[in-house]
Amino acid sequence: MPTTAGPMTTNERLDPQEMVVLHRVFRREIPLLADQIEAAAPGDRRRASVLADHLDLILGALDEHHEGEDHLLWPKLRERAAPGDSVVARMTDQHEAIADALAAATELSHRWRARADRDTALLLAEALRALDRHAAAHMDDEEEHLLPLMADHITAQEWSEVGERGRRSVPKTKLLILLGAILEEATAQERQLFLSQMPAPARLLWHTLGTRLYKRTTIRVRRSGAAALQS
Repeated sequence: MPTTAGPMTTNERLDPQEMVVLHRVFRREIPLLADQIEAAAPGDRRRASVLADHLDLILGALDEHHEGEDHLLWPKLRERAAPGDSVVARMTDQHEAIADALAAATELSHRWRARADRDTALLLAEALRALDRHAAAHMDDEEEHLLPLMADHITAQEWSEVGERGRRSVPKTKLLILLGAILEEATAQERQLFLSQMPAPARLLWHTLGTRLYKRTTIRVRRSGAAALQS
C-alpha cells in the first residue's frame, strides 16, 4: 500500500490517462444528448425512449464513477497526500453540486420518457447543460490538480477497483455500449490499454459483437453515421 513514506514502483503506479479517457465520454455524451432531446419531436415516445435509455446509461455511469471516487479514492488521498487536502475537499464539494444536477436531470428524464412533451424536453435539455457545466469545470480541475496526486498516491490496482465497481453497476446488456463510448475517441494506445485489461472472452465479444452494437446504438441516438472504431 502506498504511503507518504515511500514511492510506488513503476508497476504499481496509476496511469492518469485512464481517467481522462473516461471523462471524454461525459464531455461528449451529455451535451450531445441535450441537443438531441431538444430536437426531438413532441409526442414521439419511441424517440424519447431511445434517448432516455442512453441517457440513463451515461448519467448512471457518471454517478457511479463519482460514488466510487468518494468511497474508494478520496479517503486514501486524505490519508496519504495531506498537502493535497484542499484539492480533495474541493473535489468533494464539486461532487455534491454535480449530484444535485444529476438528480434534477434524472427526474426530468423519467418524466420526459413518460410524456415525450415539448416543455419537459426543454427543461431536461437545460438541466443537462447545467450538469455539463458543473461536470466540465470539475473534470478540468480534476485533470489539472488531482491527477498528479493520484499518480503519486493511488495504485493502479486501487484505481481498477473503482472501475470494477462501476462495471458491476452497469447492466450486462449495456456494458459493450459503454465500452464503445469509452473507445470512440481513444487513441490507438489508449484503446490498447483498455482492451488489454479485459479478459480474453470479453475482448472477443467486443470484436465480434460490440463494435456492431455500438455503431447501431450511435446511429439510433444521433441519427447519423457512427464514428469508426478500430477493432
